[in-house]
Amino acid sequence: MRKRKYILNLFAAAALFVGCSESLEDTYSDYSGDGNIHYVAKCTDVHAIPGWERLVVEWVNGTDATIENIKIVWSCEDRKDSVSLPKETTSFELKNLIDGNYRFDICAVDKEGNESLKETTYARPYTRDHEVMLAFSRGVLKTYFLDNSIVFFSDQWNENIDTIIIRYKNTQKEIKEYGFDKKTSYGSLISIMDVSTDPADSIYVLRKGKVEDCPDIIEFEPIVLNHKKTFSAGFAYAIQRRYGYSIDTKENEEQFEKFINEVEELEIDYNIETFEDILYCPNLKKLVLGKNRYFKQDANSEQSQSQLMGSMEKSIQVLDKANELLGLEIEYYGHEGFLAHYFGGDDLPYMTYKGYPQLPELDIIDKEAFKPFNDGNIISCIPTDLYAELDNLLDDNPQTVWVTTATNSLRNYEMLMEFKELTEIRGVKVTQPMYYAWSTATSNFVPSVISIQTSIDGAIWENLTFFEANDLGEASGEVTLMPVHEGTRQVRYIKFNLRDKADSQGSCKVNLGDILIYK
Repeated sequence: MRKRKYILNLFAAAALFVGCSESLEDTYSDYSGDGNIHYVAKCTDVHAIPGWERLVVEWVNGTDATIENIKIVWSCEDRKDSVSLPKETTSFELKNLIDGNYRFDICAVDKEGNESLKETTYARPYTRDHEVMLAFSRGVLKTYFLDNSIVFFSDQWNENIDTIIIRYKNTQKEIKEYGFDKKTSYGSLISIMDVSTDPADSIYVLRKGKVEDCPDIIEFEPIVLNHKKTFSAGFAYAIQRRYGYSIDTKENEEQFEKFINEVEELEIDYNIETFEDILYCPNLKKLVLGKNRYFKQDANSEQSQSQLMGSMEKSIQVLDKANELLGLEIEYYGHEGFLAHYFGGDDLPYMTYKGYPQLPELDIIDKEAFKPFNDGNIISCIPTDLYAELDNLLDDNPQTVWVTTATNSLRNYEMLMEFKELTEIRGVKVTQPMYYAWSTATSNFVPSVISIQTSIDGAIWENLTFFEANDLGEASGEVTLMPVHEGTRQVRYIKFNLRDKADSQGSCKVNLGDILIYK
């Protein structure tokens, strides 16, 4: 009897599998002693699409004829709700959302209230708190305020931008707008004239556009342009090197900005990445380039030419604008034309060539003012080098050179000089060796930096200039003057620090023409 019942059940199951008129993708059944149990077909291909402060959930319904409704339960942290939708519905939108990760559980429900298996998906809407908002173009990169004008660099255009508008008040307190045009306004230096200077009249950048994977046009939070100056590191360094003003503390930054706001003439001599910050100087009338680099006409051109390390195009745009709005004129020294400092052959209409700088007359302190060390040398050097003639540094002749012995590792040299008595000095003159071809062995090892400190008692040391490390020009026989930053100083000891340079073969040494102290 038991064998017969097993056979009957086997035939019944086979008949059920073959004869079922509904797809297994839509519904399924169990067979038990109580008869056929029907399960509701579940929703498939469930996914969520994030939009601006909204989420859209989409799915594919099963073909089960018993389905009466689609049930969606959503939750985010402590917020939770549900909704029942008509059976034909294939999408659901949740609006006015705040930032967060949202969970959606979707199932089909038949007439008896039976639910299918749930399908779950997660999504996060785009809101003002979403970090992707920060990646959208700000439109304005750097802003300058000059009298009743604003000047700014605009960002590059990209396909996610819909509109960018500058909204401001003019001098008559009327609201005006400047709209960006794809062909002319992006990646440019833009001027807007007749702008109110009243601090209460804010200038806004209004932006609309898309972010990645979001189908909506978003109206981004307006940006208010402020008057804070953002100085490039190279420009701040050039000002501190030449004039002593720094931005390392809040108090110093205030003094720096006061200088920038009032200065009418600036001198810049060495490499700089950009001249963009020139427009931060509202009273600037003259820019002087290379005036304090002292080398001869036949000096090596490559090492005597100061370089613009950043975009030439941007720097020229700024200088052109400064000439237009401020009447800026440029004077430059050193090589002329193609070998000129910074621009090399691209003389601007408001540039004037001034020839080669003339070294001022200096009152060099005689060697007799110094106390010799035990070895008879006026200069003490650690590490010692029996083959390096230290006296060559004091003869005011760059053709007689202090040359260290070549090794395969870099060395630091500390030199010391002691006056016989407390002496007032004005600065130090450092001269590179005299050579004429950059490929020569001498030229490969000239130093580019020197540190100089002074002391009264040999215990407490003070930097000679505004910096501990000072850049050196590297042209043949080039003189670099390093004046005491306060004008004059009483000293007893003076200390120099240099470092070897290495060539392409790994040989390490250093050459120097002269180190002289003047009063």
